Amino acid sequence: MCRTTTAFVVGSVVSAPGAGADDSVCTAVGQYCGFYSPSRNISCEMNTGGRVGEDGVYCQTDNPPQTVTLNNDGTYKSCTGITCLGNAAPGIPMLAYGRTMALGQFACVSEETGVTCTTGGRGFTISRSGIGTAG
Repeated sequence: MCRTTTAFVVGSVVSAPGAGADDSVCTAVGQYCGFYSPSRNISCEMNTGGRVGEDGVYCQTDNPPQTVTLNNDGTYKSCTGITCLGNAAPGIPMLAYGRTMALGQFACVSEETGVTCTTGGRGFTISRSGIGTAG
């Protein structure tokens, strides 16, 4: 069974250097945030504090149509096909390649090869090539 999720809106573009979280908007438990990869093919959202559903990370690619959801324990579920996709909200920032967005226990890094999201050292990668295990 596939689950459709809608992305969240935040209002800043990520551009600060550093190895840690680069987006100061996404730093406190009880918030949510989202981003696009520079190619705009990947969109992700992060949620902590239960404000909008369960805590976790959700990412999708438009081409190919696929989604993945990361849980608190580092396990993930994926779905493929157009019926899996949600609608990313307009106005979410772009996360530059080499940058990380973190919220609570979750962190996602944007790379030219795709996006990797983890919690506690476990998680997933998502790209045009598919979805795989990270950590």
